Amino acid sequence: MFDSTLALLMEGYAWLPNRRRRSRDKPVHSRLMGKNTVALHGPEAVRFFYDESHIERHGALPGPLLDTLFGRGAVHTLDGQAHHRRKALFLSLVKDRSGLASLADHLGAEWDLACQRWAERDRVVLFDESSLLLTRAVCAWSGLPLTDREAEETAGDLVAMVDGFASAGPRHLRARRARSRQEDRLAGRVAGIRDGSQAAAAGSVLEAVATYRDADGQPLDPNTAAVEILNVIRPTVAVAWFLTFAAHALHRWPEHRTPLADGDAAYARAFAHEIRRFYPFAPFVGGRAAVDLRWGGQNIPAGSMVLLDLYGQNHDPELWPEPYAFDPRRFLGREPGRDELVPQGGGEPAANHRCPGEDVTLTVLGTLVPRLAALDYDVPAQDLGIPLGRIPTAPQSGFVITTVR
Repeated sequence: MFDSTLALLMEGYAWLPNRRRRSRDKPVHSRLMGKNTVALHGPEAVRFFYDESHIERHGALPGPLLDTLFGRGAVHTLDGQAHHRRKALFLSLVKDRSGLASLADHLGAEWDLACQRWAERDRVVLFDESSLLLTRAVCAWSGLPLTDREAEETAGDLVAMVDGFASAGPRHLRARRARSRQEDRLAGRVAGIRDGSQAAAAGSVLEAVATYRDADGQPLDPNTAAVEILNVIRPTVAVAWFLTFAAHALHRWPEHRTPLADGDAAYARAFAHEIRRFYPFAPFVGGRAAVDLRWGGQNIPAGSMVLLDLYGQNHDPELWPEPYAFDPRRFLGREPGRDELVPQGGGEPAANHRCPGEDVTLTVLGTLVPRLAALDYDVPAQDLGIPLGRIPTAPQSGFVITTVR
């Protein structure tokens, strides 16, 4: 069987759905980075994939992904009790309603300041500005307030980590260098808190991670602590992709502006779910078969790489009528099923490897999308194409706006 790594890099989001169609919805067998790989699809596959007796993460995530997106020693690489205990740290930070309300306050304040700056400019690239205001907000909320220069440098590094995770060449190298810089900076902060030379705000992300004790009762080493602080900050800044997609949707389908700008909270949440379903972000997630498995009438040998199709599931016509129509109404009056909508993975956050930051994503979108819908601006001629061959993708222009009022 030929290795499909190059084909994945070239085809992007279409790589797995194309092969699934050719396999007539059976598990897709391939090779990636020299490893036998099986790809699964559908809500039942989600439940199968997130059963830790089936799929393990330790040693499964490739080095290039750890060196850019997640970091070495991150919670994503753990299994069993070690994973559950570390995951509880994240859940304690992002599941508290008062904590999310505080984050929303920071987001609103940064949005207002950004709009004042935008009104004085001839041209604004929304993706760049979104990543900057998200960086300012989440770092302040995390107990890491930044100067203007630090905010610009940190935002650039955080975007580079996400932008380079599924690439080769210059994008990948920029991501590695960005991660190294930010890990060094944050490891220094953690070491300073522990030796008493620096302080951390009570209840902040910085304090929680710096004082955390792992399953063995020991503190995380400073570099691993830095990795986990970044695993709160980086995904929040990555919502810049979804916020830019929201601007794209409002431009293409302006009928959604009025209910959002009028403050319809239920509509804003439905809109946020549809943004995450309709637009591409993560193509799939992966792990390793812990034992010999069987799925869909086919064997999966122990040690095989197992992928769970996310992009394909979010556009499956059996789950979503007219899947390529943008329609927030499909989520009005109901929340999506746990293993149905999977832009950030499936399963149960407390028990499985599902991203604990989904509530943060929805908080960011629920706070900022109504403000975006109420903002008055012009959209000049530009390339708003979204290339599916690039992971992660975004409008080519970054979504330029002018004459902000």
